[in-house]
Amino acid sequence: MEKVRWAALITFFALFVLTLSLGIWQINRGYEKKELENIYSLQQSYPIEEITYNLDSEINLYRSVSIKGKFLEDLFYLDNKIHNGKPGVVVMSPFELDDGSALMISRGWVEMADRNNFKRINTPEESLTLVGTLRPSSTGLTLSSNTTLKLEKAFFLIQALDLSEIKSIIGRDLKASVLELSDLSPASFTSIWKPINLSSYRHFGYAFQWFGLSIVILVGVCVYLFRGKRK
Repeated sequence: MEKVRWAALITFFALFVLTLSLGIWQINRGYEKKELENIYSLQQSYPIEEITYNLDSEINLYRSVSIKGKFLEDLFYLDNKIHNGKPGVVVMSPFELDDGSALMISRGWVEMADRNNFKRINTPEESLTLVGTLRPSSTGLTLSSNTTLKLEKAFFLIQALDLSEIKSIIGRDLKASVLELSDLSPASFTSIWKPINLSSYRHFGYAFQWFGLSIVILVGVCVYLFRGKRK
């Protein structure tokens, strides 16, 4: 009987520590997201500005900027993007700036229901002025080491946005950031990008739930010990 009691206490203690740790983790994540939300709001409050340098600097991240240049011929489809319950891809195109450098452009989401026939969309060849938001590139999670499939000449299907791999494919350097194209820009499609997938308030809400569960477990331990003494 004593062994059973100790086993129960150890289980209660482990659950208490686990739920408390998860609550603290959610609080920390909430503060991180809150800081990112504040940075994004501040950067978006500035007027749109044409930037020809420091495009990959943290100073300009999440700012609305305009750039001039032309698209390169290479086209990348970022696969497995669901929007409104429909399968599709995010169209990614490298863009050569007037100074000769290149930047990856996220042009938005396009529905692709036929997985056996990825149709190549048209890309303007003339010089353009694009408007969008500079954001960090994100490699994302992939379960396969072979993330790139060549569909035809200068046309690729990718499972994650790996700029180092794309650099080797197109044979030229790219800025470290990505321009998330505005819906009002030419060659843009449906924007599905979100700077923050889970708000700080959601994290704080989850933390409250975990801390609440910790209190329930603690009360349960006290009740268990009290009943044990009475017996």
